[in-house]
Amino acid sequence: MKRIALLIGGLVAAQVASAGVYIEMVTHNLTTNSTEPQEKLYVQAGSGRIVDPEGRVSLIKGDSMYIIDDSDKSYIALDKATMEKLATQMSAMIAQAKEQLAKLPPEQRAQAEQMMGGANFGGEHKVDVADTGKSDTVDGRKCRLWDVTRNGVLDEQICVVPYASAPGKEDLSAVFGKFAKIYDEMAKSVPMLAGAMGNEFEARTKAGGFPVRSRAYENGKLIDEETLVKVWREEAIPASMFEIPAGYKQKQLPMGPH
Repeated sequence: MKRIALLIGGLVAAQVASAGVYIEMVTHNLTTNSTEPQEKLYVQAGSGRIVDPEGRVSLIKGDSMYIIDDSDKSYIALDKATMEKLATQMSAMIAQAKEQLAKLPPEQRAQAEQMMGGANFGGEHKVDVADTGKSDTVDGRKCRLWDVTRNGVLDEQICVVPYASAPGKEDLSAVFGKFAKIYDEMAKSVPMLAGAMGNEFEARTKAGGFPVRSRAYENGKLIDEETLVKVWREEAIPASMFEIPAGYKQKQLPMGPH
């Protein structure tokens, strides 16, 4: 009986140790006090599954990211080889675009650059965070306030809970560090989209925790809409959730001729 009890205890412990983390976020409007679903994040054994409000799924596994399209049962793999190929294509496209822009009158050139993401399109998009020295409490969780800048412009304020204080045994610091690296590679490969991507994981990594509240700035002022963590719990997540569904076919990124 003692051996059986030890065996059962060991199995239970193994199941607990392998449990992942489920995070559910919502968008809250401070003016109307209305709330809408925003994003669901599943993390287990270093892999991630992100589901947006429309139900679209992205998987982060190993050093790659996969974008799944259930409508036609397909997926796009953003692995190292794809990123290198994409970077070569984008560099050629950006060089050609800059050459064409240089021929335009200053006013038309400025308008075209704005449409393409500003004069820095094709350049570096740096994300940085600064500790404000202030704290707050969000839904009973104590958090630290950090200001997020993108290319030196104040863009967001996040209230961060240290990873050590977050539910679950998953090494979220290492996991989100890996996620940030993958997004960084994407930003390098698609610099025109880097600002839009925003590298949401990089700020979390630098701040040493997960934001339970995020508020964006507009023209230097905080807007009246915020993203909140609604659910954060430890739970066992089926390994199948981090796999590409059977029968789904890979398709290429629609980035011009291959």
